[in-house]
Amino acid sequence: MPDGQTAVARVQEAFPQAVMQVGSVQGVPMLRLHKQDVPAVARYIHTDPQVLGSLSLLWAVDHRPREARYEICYLFTLAERKDWLLLSVDLAGDEREFASITPVVHAAKWYEREIRDLFGLIPVGHPDMRRLVRHEHWPKGSHPLKKDFVWDQLLERVQGEYAYRKMHGEGVFEIPVGPIHAGIIEAGHFRLSVAGEPILQLEVRHFWKHRGVEKLFEQQRLTEAVPLAERVSGDTSVGHSVAYCQAVETLLGMTVPPRARYLRSLFLELERLHNHIGDVGAICNDTAYALAHAHCGRMKEQLMQLNDRLTGSRFLRGVNMVGGVSRDLSGVQLSQIDAELHAIEQEFAGIEKILFANASLTERLESTGVLSEGIAWDHAVMGVVGRASGIDRDLRRDRPFAAYHECQPTVAVYRYGDVRARMRVRLDEVHDSIRLIHALHRQLPMGPLTTQSVEAPTPGQWAISAVEGWRGEILYVVMAAEEGRIHRCKVRDPSFVHWPAIQWAALGNIVPDFPLINKSFNLSYAGNDL
Repeated sequence: MPDGQTAVARVQEAFPQAVMQVGSVQGVPMLRLHKQDVPAVARYIHTDPQVLGSLSLLWAVDHRPREARYEICYLFTLAERKDWLLLSVDLAGDEREFASITPVVHAAKWYEREIRDLFGLIPVGHPDMRRLVRHEHWPKGSHPLKKDFVWDQLLERVQGEYAYRKMHGEGVFEIPVGPIHAGIIEAGHFRLSVAGEPILQLEVRHFWKHRGVEKLFEQQRLTEAVPLAERVSGDTSVGHSVAYCQAVETLLGMTVPPRARYLRSLFLELERLHNHIGDVGAICNDTAYALAHAHCGRMKEQLMQLNDRLTGSRFLRGVNMVGGVSRDLSGVQLSQIDAELHAIEQEFAGIEKILFANASLTERLESTGVLSEGIAWDHAVMGVVGRASGIDRDLRRDRPFAAYHECQPTVAVYRYGDVRARMRVRLDEVHDSIRLIHALHRQLPMGPLTTQSVEAPTPGQWAISAVEGWRGEILYVVMAAEEGRIHRCKVRDPSFVHWPAIQWAALGNIVPDFPLINKSFNLSYAGNDL
């Protein structure tokens, strides 16, 4: 399979008239295309066996006031080598239309609707032009990521109604769930079309808590926006802050000290650990297996109290800063981590044996909520959900960052794509995270925790950063503005990719299994609803 440069050559050979310019951004090969040729080139990259890439990110940039143009960028990850390939098109002056690639690359569906809402750019040929982020009470013409949109203006509320997809037929009923739920779950709406118990269609309607995070980034300085990144998705504070810091460090020419890199990896694994153990318990709870849920909840609480003792934050907030980390760990603390994790692993292994021996639990999880490898590939699914469906991707191994060059994970991959496979990925990763934390402790070098910037970024310069969070790949694109400020910060939590995919996993299952399927994905509403 090709690397990025070979893929560029093959695209040029297949579409010689489409390519306007060949270049690179921070080492990522880039092709600037004529906008009418993007769908054909995207389809070729996505389907041709000689290239074979999945769409990892699609975003737009308003270059005003420096340049009167919009730019739309498409980042593909090549299947075998995991190299990136970037496509780019310009919309100059008053151009507002670009060719949709959704009919040929299904993973683009929500990205293009998001661009339409936030920038007012029209994906011509898109099969679903309903609003996504801007609910119907937003006034017409308000597109918050355009540079002339004032970030703190108060918008008047207008009347409007969302057109849900309708399924007709004898005995077909709709079951609306949410957006307000019992307990402490965040706002999200699910509309199930059923005939009896089987689910014929699931429609997800989110973005009830859009906070304007990407617009808020534009009001920040490059070195001061880490607290905002930590709050994109509260249960992934370390993953998002590391991803943001890495992008800014690239722009500022900073080399993070070895000790800081190791501590970042250690905190990432602690974050993965308590979330995975909590998810295993929550999946059991949705099968009415309260005993396993109680034990996993207790172990998760132990880990979060450990986080608090180590850093002052149960969610590990405040540990990262641009240039390194703000928290060190003493030898005594590291020994405490080893001792607690050893005890927790022994307890967790006991729970694991009970789970695998429980025939009724296995019967409930197997063949429930199947996401096939083909659908997972078409929707660019990755992380825990992808690895349970045969997508062998993990940035810690494929594009190592922090200290993962030195401490490599063992990647758990299953091919069944059901709830049990998603739980088994988590079970395997719990043990591997504990192994990695012990290894990081043993190899932890001495030295400083931070470094200083060595250069000032040129306005318009940008960098891509990728981190394997506990849900999956977190991507940040940060573009510099004048005086050390942020011109554009594109954030992509894995939940934004996986919410459309869960609609496929629910089909054919019975209604009582939908909460179980939803929990096995365990997606973030906040990380999705930026």
